[in-house]
Amino acid sequence: MGRKTCGKRGIGLKQLGYYFLRLWVKLALFCYYKKIKVVGMEHVPLDKPVLFLSNHQNALMDVLLIATSVKKSPWFITRADVFRGKFLKSLFRFLQMLPIYRIRDGKSNLHKNMAIFDQCGELLLSNASMVLFPEANHSLQRRVRPLSKGFTRIIENALEKDPNLELQLVPVGQNYAYPTQVGDSAILCFGEPISVQQYKDSLDLKQKIFENLTRLTTHFPKAEYDEIIQKMGKEGECYLNPEETNATIAKGVFPQLMSKKRNLVPKTLRLLFLLWNLPLVLLWRIGLKPKVPEPEFMATFRLGFVLVTYPLFYAGSLTVLWNVCDADVAFMAVLSHMVVNLVLVKIGIASFRLKSDAYSDENP
Repeated sequence: MGRKTCGKRGIGLKQLGYYFLRLWVKLALFCYYKKIKVVGMEHVPLDKPVLFLSNHQNALMDVLLIATSVKKSPWFITRADVFRGKFLKSLFRFLQMLPIYRIRDGKSNLHKNMAIFDQCGELLLSNASMVLFPEANHSLQRRVRPLSKGFTRIIENALEKDPNLELQLVPVGQNYAYPTQVGDSAILCFGEPISVQQYKDSLDLKQKIFENLTRLTTHFPKAEYDEIIQKMGKEGECYLNPEETNATIAKGVFPQLMSKKRNLVPKTLRLLFLLWNLPLVLLWRIGLKPKVPEPEFMATFRLGFVLVTYPLFYAGSLTVLWNVCDADVAFMAVLSHMVVNLVLVKIGIASFRLKSDAYSDENP
């Protein structure tokens, strides 16, 4: 009896920890983004196993936005090279992430994928939901890249266990206005579910998913990509309306990037944000930003920095002020700092820059 009770208590504590972490991340995303819009959530089945298939632009931000948007707690397939050490393995397992091995991880490790595919099949049989990024890599480019066949293997494994499984595939398009910036805006578009029972051929299924993703994201043909980006710019609010933008480009019309007037107000507000957060900005720029391996990880590293440093900063500030001022003054000072930051983010500090290069070193 004692063991069973401990087991149930352990499961309960794990679930409580997971939901607390999810709430913490969701709050951080709310404070980090100017706007997060989710459309098409009514398409997601709640009574059937679901495989979410998303484009992959913005590293871990893609994962977090889906994880905090869907009602079910999804499992994720993650590149195996991040599962290093016992602590990280335990952490990612807690976050419901499973490793997938690629050729670059060593051919000798590829056979381990069979056990992962089998585990995915068991999860889907238990009516779970999973998230995969079938492009198998990430890129800030505004297009859907060719899909790998990994997700079809997971589907085949699940159907081998139960040929009548009502597995639903839900394509997800993730779009960002200023993907490397704090104060960015994002939109998640959930497409209509596709039943695997309607497609017996994996190539047809891949093509169907690819077509749906190109409708749910801003997708520019590879051959015309450089020309379109040169005329439209790498960033902007227009990228939050993929259907309209894609339709306009298909007609051969290229919306011109509007030049920004040299207005002192945006410049002043941006300077205010930098000065208001000067200790943390310096810590970010000197300590962590140089270690960001590539632009796709810029937002991920910055959000991680925000998650860790700002709670410590506010806790430390409150402690110091409490000892030198009245409690009311201490609380009001810390709360005022939070509110000013939130207001500056919500009015869009990402759009305060005067240059159109989305990936310049001017980013805070």
